[in-house]
Amino acid sequence: MTDLPVRERRRKLDHESVIVAAEGLVDRNGYDELTMTSLALEVDVRVSSLYNHVTSLDDVRAAIQTRAMRGLGQILRTAAMGRTGVEGVHALAAAFIEFARATPQRYIAMTRTPIDRHAYLEASADAAEALAVMIRTAGVPDRLLLQTQLALFSAIHGYVSLELTGFFVGVTDDLDAVLAQVLRGAVSSAVLTASDAAANPRP
Repeated sequence: MTDLPVRERRRKLDHESVIVAAEGLVDRNGYDELTMTSLALEVDVRVSSLYNHVTSLDDVRAAIQTRAMRGLGQILRTAAMGRTGVEGVHALAAAFIEFARATPQRYIAMTRTPIDRHAYLEASADAAEALAVMIRTAGVPDRLLLQTQLALFSAIHGYVSLELTGFFVGVTDDLDAVLAQVLRGAVSSAVLTASDAAANPRP
């Protein structure tokens, strides 16, 4: 905790600094352990004083979710540069998983039911667009775009969730091979679905 005098710390406190402090707590203790009491202790104010900057615990949790999603989107946009098709999908998946490994508790927060759905969807725009571009260049038609995005996300999230819970510990040391097979299956399914759709267009 900072060595600044209490009055100076309080004078510097605002919504942004409260949310940043909450993210630090989540990183250390877990998303489900975040409370207004623990957050007040972290920023060295009374719980009642927090309400000058945030409206509720849900307000804090929603901000953590949207900021995590926005951060992921920026990472995926960078990963997408100069890549297309299946290679691009693999690059996005790798970046996605690296984000989850680097900030597992924020990833958990991000993949819970959105508290502020409107803000969350806005924050997800970059991530969704990066994935949409790769899926299109892999040959998937627009009418299957959302379905394919959700299918790919489900495959990657399933793997990540198992890794983060420690499911694979003691089972295999070659997680890269497991992940590669998961991605091959997800990407192959997307491409096959696109091929089927092209061969059997809707009337």
